[in-house]
Amino acid sequence: MAKNKKKVTAIDQAQIRQLGQKLIKRHRNLWVYMIFGFVAALINTLVFMVLHSWWHSVMVISNTIAFIVSNLVSFYFNQKAVFINNVDHEHTTWHKLIVFFTYRIISLIPDTLIMLVGLSWLHLNALLVKIIDQVLVGVFNYLTTRSVFQKQEHTMIERAKMRLQEQKQKRNGK
Repeated sequence: MAKNKKKVTAIDQAQIRQLGQKLIKRHRNLWVYMIFGFVAALINTLVFMVLHSWWHSVMVISNTIAFIVSNLVSFYFNQKAVFINNVDHEHTTWHKLIVFFTYRIISLIPDTLIMLVGLSWLHLNALLVKIIDQVLVGVFNYLTTRSVFQKQEHTMIERAKMRLQEQKQKRNGK
């Protein structure tokens, strides 16, 4: 009976490992983006804290400079390390940079608002507010950044058709 339990456990562990590998492979860009996104958020936070807390620069200026520095680094990371599968080769690096910063400028608005409310109105700790800010803005940034670097299918219907075809091919191949 103990031998039977070991077989089931070994099979379960193999299935769990296989499922884990599948999830990692399927969502590779998200996992890698989270790592490099953390690094970019850390850079953003450090630059902000140095400018705002140590050099006593105005919050909006500190936040904007931190935004520019961290997003230049983020653009490089995203292009070279994060989005390496299904890459958009149709657009130049300059085009991607412009679209990237257009989206990021949109995210600078809630970024600055969160900082203003947290620091000026609620009088919270600058580091705490910046961390909360980076998490909230980071979600928006991931969704928009994917559209800059990855080749996009034209419509949802086309994507659905492609998935159905892939499933059909898998069934026929078995």
